[in-house]
Formats: sequence, structure tokens, C-alpha cells
Amino acid sequence: MVLYNLISLYLIAVTIVALIFAVHIRTLSGASYTRTIFFLSLAICFYIFGYAMELNSSSQTQIIFWNKIEYIGIPFVAALWMTTTLIYTGHFASHKKLLLVIIFTIPVVTFVLRFTNNFHHLYFASVAFTSEFGRLLFVKKAGPWMYVQLFYSALMIISTLGCLIWDSYKSQKKQGGKMLLLIVASLFALGGLVLEEVKPFGIQIDYMALCLPVTCITIILAISRYDLLETKSLARSKVFEADSDAILLINRMNRVIDYNESAGKLFAQLNIRLETQSIDALFGKRPELMASIEKPESSVVKLSVGGEERYYSIITEKIDGAKVLYGWIKIFRDVTEICRLNEALNKQAMTDELSVLSNRRAFIKMGKEWITRAEKSGGPLHMIMLDLDHFKGVNDQYGHSAGDVVIREFSQILKKHFDANCQVARLGGEEFAVLLACYSDAEISRIIGAFLKDAKKHIYTHFGNQFHVTVSVGITGWQSGQTLEEVMRRADTALYQSKAQGRNCVTAL
Repeated sequence: MVLYNLISLYLIAVTIVALIFAVHIRTLSGASYTRTIFFLSLAICFYIFGYAMELNSSSQTQIIFWNKIEYIGIPFVAALWMTTTLIYTGHFASHKKLLLVIIFTIPVVTFVLRFTNNFHHLYFASVAFTSEFGRLLFVKKAGPWMYVQLFYSALMIISTLGCLIWDSYKSQKKQGGKMLLLIVASLFALGGLVLEEVKPFGIQIDYMALCLPVTCITIILAISRYDLLETKSLARSKVFEADSDAILLINRMNRVIDYNESAGKLFAQLNIRLETQSIDALFGKRPELMASIEKPESSVVKLSVGGEERYYSIITEKIDGAKVLYGWIKIFRDVTEICRLNEALNKQAMTDELSVLSNRRAFIKMGKEWITRAEKSGGPLHMIMLDLDHFKGVNDQYGHSAGDVVIREFSQILKKHFDANCQVARLGGEEFAVLLACYSDAEISRIIGAFLKDAKKHIYTHFGNQFHVTVSVGITGWQSGQTLEEVMRRADTALYQSKAQGRNCVTAL
């Protein structure tokens, strides 16, 4: 009698703990394996509480009733434990529907057969009652399907154990404590099945019901001590629910374990289907995105979203506590407008306002970069310096507004003849420069000839006044080892020689 009283108290206490834990789990994020652990806790509650009440029943009718209550949970415990493990290790999402059918078909059939056993006796071949230590006990003789359910439960628990060990083996992270607890949980569940069949002490008690609480307690320890759920609950409390940015939650094994609605929408537009997988599997085909996600510091990445180029700042926040790193929160914040404003300001700082060409600062910056590339490639590089002839006379005769017209229209002629392989700039006043990459001397001669012809015949008009403006040109080729300043001085020397020769001509050095 004392033995059964102790067992009953033990089972009821465990039921209360499991129920409290199930309610606590439900208040968390509601993510994939959070949900399955909630249902696993409920299944354990039905099983253990039903058995505790069965032990304390005084009539056959009460015993049969509580035994049926047990079977609301019994068939599904191993299935839910297996499902939780598959989701946690990232093996569930890719074949979700198929795995659900494989894992839950036998439990559902078991549930139906137990509640209809009186019509076919496939689950219990027969039932009887016996008195032991002053208690009325339920004695079942296994039917064919009960062996199917026992074999299935053992297979699920062994598969769960194998999955956890394999996941631990593959992981490069140290996680021995967590894996030990989860393996102990699986071993106790498997031990309960074995003892239930062997009945080593000849006592008609449910050994699985006695071992399952240990499984439950070790699962709770794994969850509270390590990152099975703690990562998610900590992250939710920080930013997950309140922030409208796209957020990914990554555990310390670099696996995406959760994301918010904004992240789902963003990555759907990038043709990336977010799932509980490693970041390598999700983003491996997008190296520029992968590199930004892996950076521990904040970075900005340009993405094509809905056919539009947009900029996202990726902010990383650690999730840690008690000297344990649980994972990271990756926040994707749309900073397109800020980046475009910065680009516009940078462009404005590097652009001559009147001619809308690059200014001296931009020309020098780009020129140095082009010379560095030319040193590596060995390709040809030429520089042209241009100066409008008698430009001061235009300002004196027609006014400075006429000079502005000349600068703008002359700049358009320059852009017409020198394409994207050229860097065209207004260095100041009436002086211009062009840097040409990968052109032969013959090609440059042709381009300059066409340009000078066009510039010479162009008619400038200002308040009814029409006039022509000629241009003097100096050209030189870059030689390996020369700096930009040296090339500019040489081209400038050629330009002054053109002026000394009467202007409106080209000099090459």
C-alpha cells in the first residue's frame, strides 16, 4: 500500500510540473519546436495523470476510464519527441508533410484502436483485474497492434537518440552538456519500454510511466540551461515582437531557428525561402549576402528587392547570459533613403555644378585608381588637357552668363565624344581634362579629330549674339612608374605648347 501511495504522489507531482512547464512553453514565441514541446508536455500530462488516477481507482469502471485517458497521450509521446528533435536539428522543414505522415500514422491508428478495442481486440487481446498490495490493478494481454506500437515507440526513441548524437558529432560547437541531457532523456524513455515488457520484479505497474518523468525532467533541464528554447525567449523579449525590421534569430550552431514576418516577406522577394536550416544552406548561393550576415560588426548590403536596388544595414546583437553565448539576432534595416542621400551628397561633392562633369577632386581620385589598375594590367592610358581659347574675351564682351553658356555647351560636346571608358572633368575655369583607358594612339587621334571638328563649328548663342570658341589641346601617354601628378604636368606642358603655337591646335608629348 505504501509503495503505491508513493508512486501516486510521485506521478501527480510530475504531472503538475509538466503542466506548469507546458503552460510556460505556450507563453513563449510559438515557434516550431516550441509548439511541439508544448504538445509533448501535454501528452505526458495525460499519460502520467491518467495512470496516477488509475492506481487510485477502486472500481473496474474507473480503472478502464482512466486507462483511456492515458491513451490520449501514450501513442503520441515518442512521435512528438522525434518531431521536436527533427525540427531542432533542422531535418524537418524540407519534407514536413511526408514526415508528419510517417511519424503520426501509427500513433493515430493506436489511438483509434484503443478506444474501439471492445469491437476487435487488436490492441488488448484481453483484459483482467487483480488485487496487489490492497490495490485493484489492470492487467492487459497484448494484442497484435500493441506490439506494433511498442516496436514503433522503440524505433522513434532510438531514431531520436541517433539523430541527437549525429547532430552533436557534426557540430563544431562544444555542446556536451546539452547533448548528454537529451541523450539521457531518450535512454530513460527507451528503458521504460524495455522494463514494461520484461516486468523484472513481477509487479503489475507501468514502468514507462515511472521512467517518463525522468525524461521530462532532463528535457526541462536541457531547455532551461541551454539554447533549445532559451535563445528564442531571450530574443523575443528584446526586439522580436516590437521591431518592424526584418529579423533572423540564429543559434550558436549557425542555424536560423526563427524569423519575423518582415524577414519572411523580404527574403521571399529575394527568392529565398526561410526555413529552420543552417545559414550556409539558406544563403550559400548569395555570397555577398552570406558575407554580410557572417560579419560580427554592422555592415550594409545592396539587394535587388522587387526589381529595385535597395540598401540594408545588417545589425548583429549577441544573445547571451550567464557567460553562455546562445546565438545572434540579425536585424535587416532598410537604409535606402539614407544611402541614396549620401550618394547624392558624395556625387555633389565630386561634381562640378556648372558643367555637370567631375570636378578636380573626383578627377584626381579616379585618376589615381586608373593608374593603379594600369600598373597591374599593363594597358595603355592617355591624358588630354583642354583649355578654351580667349575665354576671358567672351566674358568681357558678352558677360559672365555667356561664359556659363559656353562652359555648359562645351561640356556636352565633351561628353558626346568621350564615352564611359573615359574620365571627363572640369578642373576649374575654362580648363578641362580627359583620362582615357585602353585606347590606341590611332583611336585617340580619331576621337580628338572628330571632337575638335565638332567644337570648332559649334555656334554659341546668348541673347541674340552668336559666336564660336576654339580650344587648345595637349595630350600625353602614361608610362609605367609615373604618378598622376607627373602625367598631368606633362599633359599641361603639351597644352601650353599648343597655346604658344597660336592656339586652336593639338600638341602630343
